[in-house]
Amino acid sequence: MNTQNTFENGRRQVARECLKELKQHKKRTAQQTATILTKHLPRFETAMSPHQKSKFLPVMWLRYYVDMIDKEMKQ
Repeated sequence: MNTQNTFENGRRQVARECLKELKQHKKRTAQQTATILTKHLPRFETAMSPHQKSKFLPVMWLRYYVDMIDKEMKQ
């Protein structure tokens, strides 16, 4: 397995954990969402590529991955 796949799998794993925690709150506030994303952000950042870091803020990438995983799970 190459390094790129390893990092992608790491990003997806963190996003799945974050999504699981987000779904525990039926009606969550924006503050709760921000707190949960911030909690998972340090681990997510370690799996980000330099290219990703240069394009958008890490929290935006994490939110993108969480939304992508959620969409995949609903299909």
